[in-house]
Amino acid sequence: MQTYSVEILNPKAFKLLKDLADLELITLKKEKSTKKNVSDFQQILLNGPTWNEEEYQEYLKNREEINSIGEI
Repeated sequence: MQTYSVEILNPKAFKLLKDLADLELITLKKEKSTKKNVSDFQQILLNGPTWNEEEYQEYLKNREEINSIGEI
């Protein structure tokens, strides 16, 4: 068995898939939404890896360098 994720661009395509499911050639399963009123950026942050102390300090150092660009 193989599993695919399909994005329906035209309603006619869903009818074709439904017909295939009626013939028991495929099974249609609706995916649950993983987003719960959360922006893409927030979702990345929530699902992102956790940093150890050394990585966090390196981030702060890099952020400080970026913020200092353009200062006189």
